Amino acid sequence: MPRKRHVPHIPEELPSCDGPKLPLFEHHNSKIEWFEQLGDGEEATRDGYVFRVKIKRAEYALKVFKFYDPMESEYFWEPLVGDVSLNTAAYYTDPFYAECRAYGRIREATKKRPKIFDAAIRCYGFLFLGDTDQRYLEEKKCDLGLDKVDPAYQRQTAGGVRPRAIVKSLASSDHGVTEFNLRKTLDRIHTLNRGKIYNMDIRLDNIRDGKLVDFGSSWTEPHILLDALDADAAYSYRTTDRVMFDEMLVEESIPNPRNIVAMHPMTLRRRYN
Repeated sequence: MPRKRHVPHIPEELPSCDGPKLPLFEHHNSKIEWFEQLGDGEEATRDGYVFRVKIKRAEYALKVFKFYDPMESEYFWEPLVGDVSLNTAAYYTDPFYAECRAYGRIREATKKRPKIFDAAIRCYGFLFLGDTDQRYLEEKKCDLGLDKVDPAYQRQTAGGVRPRAIVKSLASSDHGVTEFNLRKTLDRIHTLNRGKIYNMDIRLDNIRDGKLVDFGSSWTEPHILLDALDADAAYSYRTTDRVMFDEMLVEESIPNPRNIVAMHPMTLRRRYN
């Protein structure tokens, strides 16, 4: 009699650590109808692939994440937090969990800070892909890097070797940032920062319709790496979004007649001294 393949338990929310969590997508067992891949270039596929899909007659943007080996970033987290489990390290360094924690915070903070809901493209939850969907991705030459992670580690993670994905609202291809809404765009970043979400990836390609779309590089408090830094280094990370906003305006030559800045010179001096 053939042995049954072990199917890992799918939790109702992730990640399994202190702090905000993202719930399982309501229709996680429903059929996925796949359409075109969204975005292009290395940045667009850095930690996964985004597709337009249809689930239960509604269209979404589905981000499928590459598998992640926390040992690849051990050089960074080990000096700060020491000999923690690989699962714990992944909860704070894996782009999939970074998005789960950021969107989890947005969901829980909406009651107290309604404006935070409008700061990012809406997220509906996570899911794990089945065999049919995995075959589709293979046909599309989407390399999720399963062969690059330790099989023993991956099998014991939530979802095991099933690809991980997050369901978001579709957005237009227009970043929507103009001289007329720079203040509103910056206010959205400030709102996220006040909610202790630091995106760490402020650039035009990460903004659609004036809202942030990707949180794969984000840190959301409580965060063991942020807690382990000294005060100056922690301040630097917490202000990264504002610095990147100012840099984006210059690098992209966005008109700024009202001279809107996120970081004033005196504040920058504290950051770099």
